[in-house]
Amino acid sequence: MAVSTRRRSPEPEFGVIRFLRETFEELRKVVWPTPQELYRYTLIVVFTVVVMAAFIGAVDYGLQQLTKRFVVGAITKG
Repeated sequence: MAVSTRRRSPEPEFGVIRFLRETFEELRKVVWPTPQELYRYTLIVVFTVVVMAAFIGAVDYGLQQLTKRFVVGAITKG
């Protein structure tokens, strides 16, 4: 005698609908910054980006000058 298994019907909430519902539930738990905090954090990020850009620019300029002096200069003299 064969034993039949019951097929479970698929959950009605799966895929995109479930993802969106869980996403909105998680967003309700978020503690959003105040406008003053947001302004302060934005200034910190902008300042950090400017400092990093200046540092990378300075290193790039220095390496360019070294390359011109030693690599290109050695090729043109030789």
